[in-house]
Amino acid sequence: MTVESFETIMRRNNITLVSGEEGTKVDTATIRLPKAFKYNMVVSAFFVIFCFCLLSSAGAASLQKRRAIASFATESTTAPTKECHQNTPCGWAIYIPFTRRIDYFMKNTCICNSNLACLKTDDDLSVNAYVYRCKTRPAVTTTEIIPTTI
Repeated sequence: MTVESFETIMRRNNITLVSGEEGTKVDTATIRLPKAFKYNMVVSAFFVIFCFCLLSSAGAASLQKRRAIASFATESTTAPTKECHQNTPCGWAIYIPFTRRIDYFMKNTCICNSNLACLKTDDDLSVNAYVYRCKTRPAVTTTEIIPTTI
């Protein structure tokens, strides 16, 4: 048995690997990949994970349906109108807390009967709104009397 130098063994291995590449079995665990290849693999893996997170969050997002505000031109006159029942509000006057200044009036989709009027009935403090319901029209209109001093 003769002792060969390290360089001789390495030279022989390089020659046999190049010439007999098909028949040799190479251990893939010991192969070192170039840094650029490793970097590209990391970037690709990060991109795939990012796309997966983006798609999963887009699928989980809730969709909001918004109702279009009807204009007089698009309203159908042949559509049946709903009448408000006795306890169903016909509208709400939303006010600003503390000042009680009316911000806007929100009308219900139902309408009052022809012999009833949409009148303010109570104050809903939980939603900061005056509630309007269909009530009989008052027979006499009252005016506020301002007291005079003597």
